[in-house]
Amino acid sequence: MSKRINFFATKNDMVSVLSEMEEQLPFGIKYLQCGKTDSISYSTVKDIPGLGTLKEKHSEISFLIMRKDEEVTANQSGQVYQGDNPRSLEFDPSGISEDGTGLVHGMFAAMEDNEISDGLLKAVKKILNSECKKVRGWYIGKEAESLYGKLRFICIGLSEPEEYDFRIVELEKS
Repeated sequence: MSKRINFFATKNDMVSVLSEMEEQLPFGIKYLQCGKTDSISYSTVKDIPGLGTLKEKHSEISFLIMRKDEEVTANQSGQVYQGDNPRSLEFDPSGISEDGTGLVHGMFAAMEDNEISDGLLKAVKKILNSECKKVRGWYIGKEAESLYGKLRFICIGLSEPEEYDFRIVELEKS
């Protein structure tokens, strides 16, 4: 059973939340980029290059958050995905679009129920609850909230019509 948390966050918002999680967990973690045959492991969110920037759509880049001592399983093509590593939490970063007009949403997801993925999801959710605004089930980072009204809040992709964008306050009908 898949569990998801959707959010809008800037680089600073994500670094704040995930750095706090790194400090609170009783074990070390690593971040592995999905879909790569030469997947590099990052020991902290601060080391992930390009964090907070996306070209134009959700899920352009994805990472697995795993225990540092957990063995990583790659598929037959040598790529790393959550389906092959169920004791992980998927992290799809949020980011400002390359053209600077939108903030694309991010996501945390646990694909299977187990002590590690459930624990990671619970830990990140606890921090999101204390550091972010929650609107209709979506978390909005403090810095991201300050961008509302200045940037589109993109739920799918930049090329989608603005009517599909996330709204914090529904517009009044005239």
